[in-house]
Amino acid sequence: MPGARLGLVVGLLAAVYIFSPLNGHLWWLGLLVGLLALVCIAPFAVRRATSVAESDAPLRAAAEAILIVAGMVVFGFSSVYLAINRNGTQFEGMSTRLDAIYFTITTVATVGYGDVHPTGQLARALVSLQMLFDLTLLALSVRLLSAAAKERVSGRDSL
Repeated sequence: MPGARLGLVVGLLAAVYIFSPLNGHLWWLGLLVGLLALVCIAPFAVRRATSVAESDAPLRAAAEAILIVAGMVVFGFSSVYLAINRNGTQFEGMSTRLDAIYFTITTVATVGYGDVHPTGQLARALVSLQMLFDLTLLALSVRLLSAAAKERVSGRDSL
């Protein structure tokens, strides 16, 4: 059942991303959705850490939470990038939703091929923020969730 829950959450994130208006006159709605996903990451990770510590399968619960956090990062930043690039002035090579996901993933992975890149000052500022955000938040989430899983496993071993 946990795999189904992961699929459902990631599917829901993908559906919101696909159907949110990220350009046109309602671009601000897509921006709001992306920012909401990003703001919800920290409370989600803390809440999940508690549930991981109480889980019968803590390592699986921690892995599921980490994957959901990664999905929130990718879909959140992708939404923000598309919304701010609605006029095509902030990014070179970003014209579709897949371009935005591709760029976000290459940024998270620190690959940076250069085919899609920020050109506007707002985009460069947000990409810089994403780099710091990714390094800090993902590292903290992994540490927090891993510690909760270890605590749960060691607690089980002492029984």
